[in-house]
Amino acid sequence: MTSSQPVVTPNALNFTPDNKRCYAFSGAVAAVNSTQTLFNFTTTSEYIVATLTMTAPIRMDVVGDGKGRNYQLDYNGQTVGLYMVEAISEDMPSDTEVRILIPPFTSVVLTCYDTATSATHLGTANLTGEAYGMTETDFQ
Repeated sequence: MTSSQPVVTPNALNFTPDNKRCYAFSGAVAAVNSTQTLFNFTTTSEYIVATLTMTAPIRMDVVGDGKGRNYQLDYNGQTVGLYMVEAISEDMPSDTEVRILIPPFTSVVLTCYDTATSATHLGTANLTGEAYGMTETDFQ
């Protein structure tokens, strides 16, 4: 998806107006002891070099209870990354940051699996990256 105007769509891949940068965000996601899809998009002709940041939900009344959030990153239905973010502090959520490469014409799905049933502060997932090789802009 490319656009001459900024697009702000949760769970989707969004591009800056020059199509050189991209981002995706989940918004705040509750801990509900279930599976939730945070990102679900398909790239076009671009390669994306990105940073994926994932945080765990936290409860202010529990310190280091070992419960957190597991993330699964799939490309075209195949798992390419598994990440765990543990709720280890009552005042700061822990996070995991990874660098990823997303090839052209790839279906990307990021799913979270919560082991906690409730949280005082909600977890998030964010992706920021650079797009290369877009046929619409000839950006290299």
